Amino acid sequence: MKRALLIGLLLFGMNAQATSGKDKDNRLTTLKKKSIYYEIKVKIESGEITLKEAQKLWHSKIKHLRKEEGN
Repeated sequence: MKRALLIGLLLFGMNAQATSGKDKDNRLTTLKKKSIYYEIKVKIESGEITLKEAQKLWHSKIKHLRKEEGN
């Protein structure tokens, strides 16, 4: 009985660690996307780039982020 309880606790702990790692990656990706967004937003508001240029920049940076995440 003790062995079964110990194995159950170990499996639960391993599952909890695996789940929290995925959540951390998702939060990190979200924060990176937000930083890209705000960087572009500042450039638009300051008049450095137009809306079309901002869209192109957004797509290229997100594409680069996805490639980076794939590694």
